[in-house]
Amino acid sequence: MSDRPLEAECEDPQRPRPWAAAITIVLASLLTFGLPLAAPTLNAVGISGIPLGYYFAAQGALILVALLGLWLSGPWRTWPYRERLGAFLASLSATGSWLTAGLAMTIVGGLFVFGHDGLPLLLGLAAGLLVSLVFIAPALDRAGALHVDDLLARLTASRFAAAAAGLGMAAGLVMLMSIELEVVSLGLAASGVELAFGSDATIGLAAALALLLSFIPGRALRLLAIALAFIAVAAGIWFAIWSISGFAPQSVIPQLAYAEALSRLTGIERALLMEGLADPVSMPPFTRPFVQVSWLNFAMLTLSMLLGASVLPHMLWRRKSVAGSPGAANTTFGVGDYYPSRHKAAFGLVLAALLLSALPAAAILAKLKMYETVAAGVTRDAVPQWMRAASGAGYLRTCQEPSGSSEASGSAAVAPDCADPSGRLRISDLAINPAGVVLLIPGLAGTGEPWPKLFAAGVAFLALLAAAATLRMATESATGWMATRNQARAASGLASHAPLSARVLLALACAAVAAASVIGLHESPVNRLYWAFALLGASVFPMVLLVAVKPWINGLALALGGLTGLAVCLYYVIGTTGVFAPQFALLWQSVSDAPPWLLEELDGLMTACAAAGEGAEEACRGALDMGRELANWFGIDPRAGAAIAAPAGLLIALFADSVMPSSADHSSEGRPR
Repeated sequence: MSDRPLEAECEDPQRPRPWAAAITIVLASLLTFGLPLAAPTLNAVGISGIPLGYYFAAQGALILVALLGLWLSGPWRTWPYRERLGAFLASLSATGSWLTAGLAMTIVGGLFVFGHDGLPLLLGLAAGLLVSLVFIAPALDRAGALHVDDLLARLTASRFAAAAAGLGMAAGLVMLMSIELEVVSLGLAASGVELAFGSDATIGLAAALALLLSFIPGRALRLLAIALAFIAVAAGIWFAIWSISGFAPQSVIPQLAYAEALSRLTGIERALLMEGLADPVSMPPFTRPFVQVSWLNFAMLTLSMLLGASVLPHMLWRRKSVAGSPGAANTTFGVGDYYPSRHKAAFGLVLAALLLSALPAAAILAKLKMYETVAAGVTRDAVPQWMRAASGAGYLRTCQEPSGSSEASGSAAVAPDCADPSGRLRISDLAINPAGVVLLIPGLAGTGEPWPKLFAAGVAFLALLAAAATLRMATESATGWMATRNQARAASGLASHAPLSARVLLALACAAVAAASVIGLHESPVNRLYWAFALLGASVFPMVLLVAVKPWINGLALALGGLTGLAVCLYYVIGTTGVFAPQFALLWQSVSDAPPWLLEELDGLMTACAAAGEGAEEACRGALDMGRELANWFGIDPRAGAAIAAPAGLLIALFADSVMPSSADHSSEGRPR
């Protein structure tokens, strides 16, 4: 017997009300896409110096989207208390599985570096979680599926579909793991531990430790650790905001902490420009939109993040009892799995929005404090202690550091264009790793030793736990198809585990790739974050969307669509950012927005590079740099690959399904009724 009241059985058919879902999607689209596009007008009518465009987009959009999702998942009064409690506790672990220390620090760094143009990180995540609540969670509940790849296995009974989804999941999760490994390295360096190893060795050590931790048994213990880690990340962000704002009372609520700071930031930007300590290139206005990305790319980056975020939560939360089945034997933290997936998704959306809406406060306050320090006067011969510590740890670089021999010292080692004529450092003289911005906060706040080192050590520990959890999820996702023995077992949810040897080998490969991507790519963690969600949105999202709206689609057709999306996304990312970017730019110049005269100049550099004469090496370097600037399709940013690849995967899957027999023709055994 069901524990739900009778009226709940009639009122709630395990799917959101259609009219409520439609209203929610329309409002969310206006908030996440329309509001940022109106930012120039809103900023022009700022109140008390507060640019409303940035403020509303970073605060109002996130909170309202979360409230819309919570309302959409109702009515709550019809569900038992233990079901709501179970959904909330599960959401702590589900949200903590992806909104980790490394991810939060990278988002803060993205906002710190890009200002308004970094908002796709926030808006895309929130909108993607809402899409997950509206479309994916109801599909899981209707099929009685436990997670995304289980949904594909149940409805298609196809190993091909499960394997393709697992490959896409593993690709995105490995890229997310690389961010955690870099944060571990930065945290250990800031705490003084990394100095004995070197950054590359530290990243390798972190990957090895994450590999060992990922095989520790005890599911309930792992979920509890993830939930506590999420709470610790939120508490750490809150404390960082509180400390850097001088323990001001309003900072108790981070969402209210930075209204005044945002106004002061716009003023100090003008002061730095007037004093010659900054220029519009090295210091683009923080709240001015579409300076570093165009309005088209702002929308495409948001869309790419949205597609990846819509599948990520239900990939990571992998229950062992049938979703929404009261009386299931499995329990989490002592609470049974009595809740449907959409209740867990609703709570997760609220928890994520609360933390995400606090991250802009950390970025703005850190930016303001750093600008105030530069404006007060920092000479190249007398930098503050926090700047020396950050420089020694490797996540802050000043122009006073020589680019040649490390044995050089003194003024002779200083770059000739370092500082202004009086010796004061300028904004352009400082370069920071975005993932290390949060590590600067204790120093910027003036916190004395040993608290900055303890803070950094805590960050490294939380990132290591996240790396281990991400690696385990990548391994489980990529090997899930091996457990599907036949159609009947897949449809009934019965499956055996993949062989231990296969999981170990795959975990080794994933850990090695994650470490190599940090050491070898030399790409910003913000770029890798965008790529991770683009890979998930390009490969997994088309498969889940199709199976949600068209159950029993041919499994092989679904697999072809997912693999096509993954291949197109990888081709676009690698082709526009790798060593073959010049060839990509010239090959696809007919669909590029690059000016023709620049393409002709690139062609000339390529010709000079191919000739083995004098100046060939310089021409090759110039061609590579120019190729990376010009290579694109329709002007779309390489980080927004899912915006191109996901539609391609959908079209291929639909075409293949039209020429292949439906899965329903093969077997009707085990279908959900």
